[in-house]
Amino acid sequence: MGYRSTVAYTIRFIPKHSPDTDDIVEERKARASFFTFLAEAKDNEDTALCFSEDEEDHLDIDEEKLEFRFFAEYVKWYEDYPDVKCHEALMEMSKEWADENDCIGGAFARVGENSDDNTEDCWGTGDYEWCYLSRSVNCDWIK
Repeated sequence: MGYRSTVAYTIRFIPKHSPDTDDIVEERKARASFFTFLAEAKDNEDTALCFSEDEEDHLDIDEEKLEFRFFAEYVKWYEDYPDVKCHEALMEMSKEWADENDCIGGAFARVGENSDDNTEDCWGTGDYEWCYLSRSVNCDWIK
């Protein structure tokens, strides 16, 4: 059976808007960065599996919003699994890009079966509200 987790992450390319920037230029830069990142990730042997149509829990790519989104429930998120390695590599690639580009950010959240096994991360221009943990109480007598 194995230990199961719920995992989500997003990588987003957001144009920098400020009074000192041209919004159209910033939009074009973010769009160009998104498609360059996508092409490099698909061509990279460490991240290519993320884009396989055979992947049961697949990565959703929204070209209009310039976003990558991943969500999987009840999965074995073991670091030595090939699918987990590719998603971890994709997030790491986006963190490296964020060090050099001000239009990319990301957020990650994972909830394990044990109550003390939770992980959250945010990088670049990412926002913790994009992908976060929340606690709740569930009772079998309340529907």
